[in-house]
Order: sequence, then C-alpha cells, then structure tokens
Amino acid sequence: MPTRKFLTLPALLLLLSSATSAPPEPTAPLTAKTFAQVQKQIKPQADESRWITVPWFLDLHAARQKAAAEGKPLFIYSSGGATSIGSC
Repeated sequence: MPTRKFLTLPALLLLLSSATSAPPEPTAPLTAKTFAQVQKQIKPQADESRWITVPWFLDLHAARQKAAAEGKPLFIYSSGGATSIGSC
C-alpha cells in the first residue's frame, strides 16, 4: 500500500506565503546623483544619537560620588566584562 505524505503546518505556511508574494521590483543602478541621495538618507542625523550628549563617566567612583551628591540614581552600562576591547 502506498504511503501518503502530508505537509506539516510550518511547511504549508511557508509554501503559501512564497506563492502569494510578489516578485521584487528591479532597482535602478547607482549613479553619482543617486549615491548622494542614498548617502544623505542613511547617514546619521545630528538629532538621532542623543545618547552621545549624555556625560558618561568611565570612573565608577566618580559617578557614584556625583549621583550621591545630586540625589540621582546611577545607571551602569556594561558590555559583559569585555572592557579591554575599547568602544564599539
């Protein structure tokens, strides 16, 4: 007797989603004019990285003293102990 093979639900959903999606539209070639436009869009803007304006402390003792003097909480950001690799 021949065995029947059934699709699992994830396989069926993948098959249906790939069958109904439209093919991607071709993109225009990159020229000097379009490069300038794209670069302007992807370059970080002055108001995007506001965290850079925060006065970060590298010395924990100094940060604790300042927080205690101003009655403010202390936020500590750590990169998992990898302090010798520099900023990323």
